[in-house]
Amino acid sequence: MGLRTFWRKYQSLQYRDNSGPPPAAAASLYEQLNEAGQYHLERLRKLLWLRYEQNFPGDDDATVHAMIHYAARKRDQDIQRELLLLYLNCSPSVQELLRSGGITHSLEDHD
Repeated sequence: MGLRTFWRKYQSLQYRDNSGPPPAAAASLYEQLNEAGQYHLERLRKLLWLRYEQNFPGDDDATVHAMIHYAARKRDQDIQRELLLLYLNCSPSVQELLRSGGITHSLEDHD
């Protein structure tokens, strides 16, 4: 599953040592999202609640990462579509952050 691979690579990049996140991820992920990115993040949050009764309150990095991690493990076409739309509607700086975690390789797996 492509997004699962993305999450593992992103997580290993971020937590490769105990000194904290890499410089590119220093700012909060949610704060870097544009309006469209926040919209798709909220849609993802609602889908996870409605279908799996999983609640991810808050917009801190730990919550956003936990939500993406959970969603990436689901074999649900709508959830996967929302993750892809989140990526596609992010600002270039957030896309770069996600690409550095391996998202482009995951997207190529679906072609």
